[in-house]
Amino acid sequence: MTTDLHTLILIILCGIVTLLVRIIPFVMISKVSLPATVIKWLSYIPITLFTALIIDGVIQQYNHTFGYTLNLSYVIAIIPTVILAIFTRSLTVTIIGGITIIACLRLVF
Repeated sequence: MTTDLHTLILIILCGIVTLLVRIIPFVMISKVSLPATVIKWLSYIPITLFTALIIDGVIQQYNHTFGYTLNLSYVIAIIPTVILAIFTRSLTVTIIGGITIIACLRLVF
């Protein structure tokens, strides 16, 4: 696959825009003192996003059907990942561990 100059420039510009969109809110909010209730509310966001990603991966719906099924490899991977999260209490270790577990399961199945 070849990449021409226009595609490369487009990828670089998209990266810059994505970076700016993620950095500008942090820079702006660092200058403002937030109330304690807002800080407490914001502390729940990573948990809810992580849960949404897990549920999205575990529950599958096939096109043009009304039923849902469970992705068995993800359900199997959740158990050791949750145990890892409880013992380490580290989001980074949990994510890396979960990715490693699912990679091993995909290798086997």
